[in-house]
Amino acid sequence: MRRTRRSLIAQARRLTAAHGLAGFTVEQLCAEVGISRRTFFNYFATKDDAVLGTPARDPLEAFGEQFVDGGRTPDGPGLLAGLQELVVQSFRLFEGPHDRAQLLGVLRREPALLQRLTEDMDRQVTALAELIARRQRRPAEDPFPRVAAAVVSHLARHTVHEFLETRPATADPEESPPLEEFAALLDRNVRLAAALFVPAPSHSTTSAPTGSPSTSSAPTGEDLPPGTVPTTGPGSAPTTEGTP
Repeated sequence: MRRTRRSLIAQARRLTAAHGLAGFTVEQLCAEVGISRRTFFNYFATKDDAVLGTPARDPLEAFGEQFVDGGRTPDGPGLLAGLQELVVQSFRLFEGPHDRAQLLGVLRREPALLQRLTEDMDRQVTALAELIARRQRRPAEDPFPRVAAAVVSHLARHTVHEFLETRPATADPEESPPLEEFAALLDRNVRLAAALFVPAPSHSTTSAPTGSPSTSSAPTGEDLPPGTVPTTGPGSAPTTEGTP
């Protein structure tokens, strides 16, 4: 089933690049892949979904409740660690093909698909913010869940782009890349991004007056363990529960 799905996506993008989205039918796409029209709808609801590679299951619907429940157990992961796990699980549902150059060419030819993709991303950010609010028991008017969802979503997209751009030239674009490699890259990027929210170490050589508060150097993003959410401000310290 995975190979059929990947073949449908690859052929839908090839046909769109060559003829435009309106230049071929679902029947023609099915003939290219060697399946029936009825079988096509076991994989995708529309031709647009095939071109975009829309997952058969919405990632947040598939893993959202598990993410929320993880914040309600004493030994559950911290908020950031839980979000990282959710991103990795979601990436697993995007089974390929992972030819980013081909997809970008299709989006340039068909602006309506780019608009659809942007709207889908906006809906995902809103849905993720709602999950964060539930997990952290935040009130509806609290801006933190929306900001956290926006930051994590952007970082996830950046990681996907970086991951696909750095794949070996010999990699099969129709095969899903190793999930462990994506998880490792995401973890690295999270730790690097954390450096933005941690005060830089002071390089001053002047000693503080006796009796005055001392200033300790905050850890850099690479010093932070996975799952730590740094906060800034006087007296702030990294926390594993993601509170701003």
